[in-house]
Amino acid sequence: MLRNIVFNRWFPFLDLGLALFAGTLWMKGGVRFGWIILILALLPWGMRVTVHQPAFRRTRLDGVLLLFLLTAGLGMWTAVNFGMAAEKFWLIVGSIVLFYALAGQSRRDVWLASAVLGVIAAGIAGYFLLSNDWGAPTADYFGPIRSVGLLLMRVRPSLPLPIFHPNKVAGMLVILIPFILASTFYGWQKRRLNWLLLALACGGIAALGLLMTGAVGAWLALAAGLAIWLFWVVSGFISHKVAGSQTAVFLALLVGGAVVGIVVISLAVGRVTAVNQSLAQRYDLFKETMWLIDDFSVIGGGLASFPALYSEYIRVVPFFFVSYSNLFLDVWLEQSLLGLLALLLLIGLSFWLLYTSRIDSTDEQLVISKEKGKRWSRRELYLFRWATFVSVLAMALHGLTDDALYGGQGTPFLFLAMGMAVVVSRKYPCKKTCAKWARGELMAGAAVVVAVALALLFYKPLLARWYANLGATEMARIDLTIWPSYQWGGSQSSVVYETAVQQFNRALMYDANNYTAHYRLGLIAVEVRDYDTAVSHLETAFRLNPAHRGVRKSLGYSYVWLGQYDQAFPVLEPLGERLMEMEVYIQWWDRQQRPELSARAEKMAGILRGNGRSSP
Repeated sequence: MLRNIVFNRWFPFLDLGLALFAGTLWMKGGVRFGWIILILALLPWGMRVTVHQPAFRRTRLDGVLLLFLLTAGLGMWTAVNFGMAAEKFWLIVGSIVLFYALAGQSRRDVWLASAVLGVIAAGIAGYFLLSNDWGAPTADYFGPIRSVGLLLMRVRPSLPLPIFHPNKVAGMLVILIPFILASTFYGWQKRRLNWLLLALACGGIAALGLLMTGAVGAWLALAAGLAIWLFWVVSGFISHKVAGSQTAVFLALLVGGAVVGIVVISLAVGRVTAVNQSLAQRYDLFKETMWLIDDFSVIGGGLASFPALYSEYIRVVPFFFVSYSNLFLDVWLEQSLLGLLALLLLIGLSFWLLYTSRIDSTDEQLVISKEKGKRWSRRELYLFRWATFVSVLAMALHGLTDDALYGGQGTPFLFLAMGMAVVVSRKYPCKKTCAKWARGELMAGAAVVVAVALALLFYKPLLARWYANLGATEMARIDLTIWPSYQWGGSQSSVVYETAVQQFNRALMYDANNYTAHYRLGLIAVEVRDYDTAVSHLETAFRLNPAHRGVRKSLGYSYVWLGQYDQAFPVLEPLGERLMEMEVYIQWWDRQQRPELSARAEKMAGILRGNGRSSP
């Protein structure tokens, strides 16, 4: 009985359904029942093992996925908040479970899997349209989108639904819409009216949802992927009409499209203030996140730690500051360089699988199915292979401007496109495929030898980074125990920082110019109100990295608390929030019964108002 169920055609879809259901439960905050949900998700695996079958279909990406999972496990240990880290870890587990559920689908049923993804996209878009608030004070939409959204809010039913961030919704939709498009073409080619209508309905809802998110980065990412698909189709048409290579025509169209895109974006940056500001903010965030990565360069800062670390050590504010980020930088910060390399390898290998198994749209080769001698054409995979390419590319491009698939509800979809890449590129049974990758072990061994050699050559700077990373992790656990606190400058005892101070001092023994150690020792001195010691370390950190916002702000404020206003002004002058925060400190120091520091904050506020001139 069980064997009949496992070998039934629809069993892989049961696996897919349970994976999606488990991901939804984890997304809804099921960290307390993480293991129970995992057992539910892996129920099909256990059923396969019971009938003496492999628990899951092996793929070429298994080793890299395992590396990513291991670095996520390390991120739970280094995280500043174990509860938040555990929630994110289970979402990552859900993304891997969904990957294998998709990878286990038959190529013959790839169009059915795409239809399922289309229904999911329509559901996500529909939920967004029924729950989003386009009139929120913090909402930033183009005028027409806001107007349509406000009209929709007046006619839709009032439901108490949690609100998802528009950028997160957009990130999920851009990786799902290509499969809806492929399903639409497939239904049209096969004259399957019911499936065509379903695809059109799902596509309409998903496209409307994506438009109403107002996420320009997502629009551009999807447009770039679809443009490359269109260029390939057009190049094939041209090469058949005019003698020439399709690849050459495609490359010419690609270069021309890239030039036009760059020109249009350049004009938009120069003439549209909102676009210019958005790009400037993202560039600043990129630089500032790289400074954080330098602090946690060896073992990472821990899962779900980016918002707290960025706010505390870059902006030096006790509340959440960033509403968007960068997928790749977030993975690098939270799961170390190994986690980033694993993600980049997964994306690169997905492209490679699609490229090496490419099929021309005119390929009519027939393949015999194992079930009942049914026959199907390899051409049927052509649409879905291109849809997968667009999905992976859109995910990567959108990841440069936002973090929809790692920093929120979209995390279960992180490896969705990679799973589809495995399905549509599958050529041979697992044993033959895996044998081809045996030489990869030799390459991995060579890489280990090179890494060891580099470590021996540069062991002192590496040891300095190691100890600085350990100290920064220990310090973050103390500073961010209760975050956000919404209160500035709480005083701590020097005893609680003793372990962190020891690690930073060890780092300076191996590298006297380790700015992370100097910056963090300066912050610790600020916490214990030893501003002379703070200035000595922060001045060194400022000399090593004068662009660091956190170093600049901490040094400038320390000068103020010492009454050194002439030194403080040029340091604080580039910071846009300097006057507002100084005015907050006037009252805050008064509540702390430090009238002398309140008076210094008031005097500095007057100097800032006068652009460097002391107020009378």
